[in-house]
Amino acid sequence: MIMTVLKIALTGGIACGKSQLAQIFAKFGVDVIQLDNISKEITAPKSAGIKELIDAFGKKIVHPNGGLNRAVLREILLASKSNQATIERILHPKILTKMQEKIETLEKPLVIIEIPLLIEGFKYFFDRAIVVTCHNKNQLERLINRTNIDEKLAKKMIAAQINQEERLKITELLPSDIVENNNTVSDLEQRAEQLYQKLINL
Repeated sequence: MIMTVLKIALTGGIACGKSQLAQIFAKFGVDVIQLDNISKEITAPKSAGIKELIDAFGKKIVHPNGGLNRAVLREILLASKSNQATIERILHPKILTKMQEKIETLEKPLVIIEIPLLIEGFKYFFDRAIVVTCHNKNQLERLINRTNIDEKLAKKMIAAQINQEERLKITELLPSDIVENNNTVSDLEQRAEQLYQKLINL
């Protein structure tokens, strides 16, 4: 009999503690899949993804070794809505297929998929969502400490993302849990434990 796996999207702003929460869940024995890693897999040198991107935008999007130049691709994506739509048309189906392939190999009742932003077309893939939030002051301090950058650049990086209000709209699309991460690591661990117990008993 094929086991039904509860697929949970874990999202949150930069430096809010998304990856930290994923690591805590992993300690509980939960399988964690990182969307960034899947994205790298499907755009590896000589992959179908990289070939289609080259067909669409030319060889300027790859390094001499054939690897994807993510900085150039980011510039192309931000240049126009049309470019963004083309990139999404190429990559999103491949990401979903790869995620499903990984999930089919799992033998546990739930999986956490760490995803920077719940993309519109992905909402039908997930059963639930977890959104990690924190106060702006904490987010700024953590980002500066984590990356050793100055405050001006940190603020620019935060401003480049969607704001918390927009991110929380995911709760209108899927059954969701909001985890506020404004205190200590032990506090986050306690919240994660409570949430884990809730999820495995759904």
